[in-house]
Amino acid sequence: MAMIKKIKEILQKSDTRLQFIKFISVGILNTLVSLIVIYICMKVGVNYKLSNLIGYIAGVINSFIWSKIWVFKSRGVNIFKESFKFLITFTICYSLQYIVLLLLAEKMLMNIYISQFIAMCTYTLLNFLMNKFFTFRNGK
Repeated sequence: MAMIKKIKEILQKSDTRLQFIKFISVGILNTLVSLIVIYICMKVGVNYKLSNLIGYIAGVINSFIWSKIWVFKSRGVNIFKESFKFLITFTICYSLQYIVLLLLAEKMLMNIYISQFIAMCTYTLLNFLMNKFFTFRNGK
């Protein structure tokens, strides 16, 4: 309960709320970039699996750039160190999201659409907090 209270306090700060709104906007942009790249690759004859991989790589690169420059305004920090932290954060958040999904859908027998939504919300919130306090902690 103390952790939830601390997260609420963090999210109630106006600068953090603005960052979170920007973070969500970047997430929407990432989805569009990923889809466009996937569809273009498939249109020119690239296998759908490879197209998917290329699209997600484009989305992650887009996410890193916009998160660094616009959302968290991190400047003057070693870009390789930050990009490594960004990938670690992504991997942790995705893994935890997947575990939440499996627990809800398979162990608790919750509706899979609701399970997906809860898992996605878990990913989004955790990813935001980890990027704010770990990956780009030197930003504004």
